Amino acid sequence: MSDHARKSGAEPVLSVRGLQTHFFTDDGVVRAVNGVSFDVYPGETLGIVGESGCGKSVTALSILRLIPSPPGRIVGGEILYQGENLLEYGDEAMRAVRGNEISMIFQEPMTSLNPVYTCGEQIMEAVRLHQKVSRREARERAIEMLRLVGIPLPEQRISEYPHQLSGGMRQRVMIAMALSCNPSVLIADEPTTALDVTIQAQILELLNRLQEQLGMAILMITHDLGVVAEVCDRVAVMYGGRVVEHADVQSLFRETLHPYTGGLLTSIPHLGQEKTERLRVIPGVVPNPLDFPPGCTFHPRCHLAVDECRVVEPELLPARAGHPVRCLRVSEILAGTLSPYPTKELA
Repeated sequence: MSDHARKSGAEPVLSVRGLQTHFFTDDGVVRAVNGVSFDVYPGETLGIVGESGCGKSVTALSILRLIPSPPGRIVGGEILYQGENLLEYGDEAMRAVRGNEISMIFQEPMTSLNPVYTCGEQIMEAVRLHQKVSRREARERAIEMLRLVGIPLPEQRISEYPHQLSGGMRQRVMIAMALSCNPSVLIADEPTTALDVTIQAQILELLNRLQEQLGMAILMITHDLGVVAEVCDRVAVMYGGRVVEHADVQSLFRETLHPYTGGLLTSIPHLGQEKTERLRVIPGVVPNPLDFPPGCTFHPRCHLAVDECRVVEPELLPARAGHPVRCLRVSEILAGTLSPYPTKELA
């Protein structure tokens, strides 16, 4: 559906262009998001993947204009929702969009839900704020949403508090709240991180089913490439506040072109792996956004880095159709003379 939307010339429902979000601290300027661009089309799931600290969540919060100020500020770029720049909206106009047109599921439902209000009251508040309906209609909508996300006995659960529910149930309440106003875009920030594996699978299956029913676009923020493979149509890989590779999921897994993406893929445990075999890791640590290294941000950890990488900052350029990459050595990777995957010795 999403692929068809792009090929048929459909307009993206959300476009981020050159987004820069900085935090001004006593120690200096933290360039958390440093020129990120992507499009999300109706009915598709775009994954944003990368290690902790790469700027994924700050990107999501920037889209909803939820960056705490001070110290944070969006200093450049555009966030276009259905062609209109959200950065030009006033506070009241932005409140009308937030939770109604663009909704967000946060990664820890226990801290995102208010412990002193029932789950039903919290869903009803979102409905009444945006839909201007009566309390009775809002209650009926809340019960309907709890049923939609697979919570048994919704008429009973609506009167329960977050602490009375399991982690998986709380996450379903968060999803019900986010979808209660039929948003066009759903931002899911690590929606399965705090859940066990079987519940993770149920939540991802639920999001897939709801997307098919409601036709919304999903921006899936995760560090888990397994989640990306399961639910995403396209994926943007972030490192050091920037997108370093962007492709459809099949191309990314089959024809990886950036050494960082190659490192992430080789770090995944696989079936049949010997118990004595150590997990591979990407050497080094994520760079400090207060003081990014010169040249390519990834060069201190890259097995392909040469002297040029230490001084020249690569641009995000198309290596193949629909597959832009930020790497000075991508032509050699395309030619097959270099591998984006680190060797066992280097890992």
